[in-house]
Amino acid sequence: MYIETSRPRLEGEKARLVSPVFSVAPKNPYGATNTAYCFSFYYHMYGQHIGSLNVYLRLKGQTAIENPLWSSSGNKGQHWNQARVNINPPTSFQLIFEGIRGPGIEGDIAIDDVSIVEGECMKSDQPANNLRSGAVGTLAHIRLIPVIILMSVLSHQR
Repeated sequence: MYIETSRPRLEGEKARLVSPVFSVAPKNPYGATNTAYCFSFYYHMYGQHIGSLNVYLRLKGQTAIENPLWSSSGNKGQHWNQARVNINPPTSFQLIFEGIRGPGIEGDIAIDDVSIVEGECMKSDQPANNLRSGAVGTLAHIRLIPVIILMSVLSHQR
């Protein structure tokens, strides 16, 4: 996903990318067993007018509720950064990426190489940014094909 901030876009306009529904393995009949997943992606946020990049988790049956997972705002430099977050969804779920345009025309946001793997994220020596932990997953369970979608910021058409 790539969000371009040129005119006629306005401050606060949003672009959203909604994943397909991911199924969670059935629960153990002898007790609750929330499977942990390591959700990972790369992001690029460069320019003096960068807005925000947010990621939400939407659980099956809760279409109006989006739980915040991760967020970053402002210029992060002219390089790619990796975000890694542990998630423990109790039921099938979707991930939602939301880019919000900043106050001017100098700033673009992009995401790439999105993945979800079974197992908790492992600690890393990298700075945690505003993530709950650093990570590398172990067993591939669910894989979201790398996201390379060119998208303009959407007008307020909700």
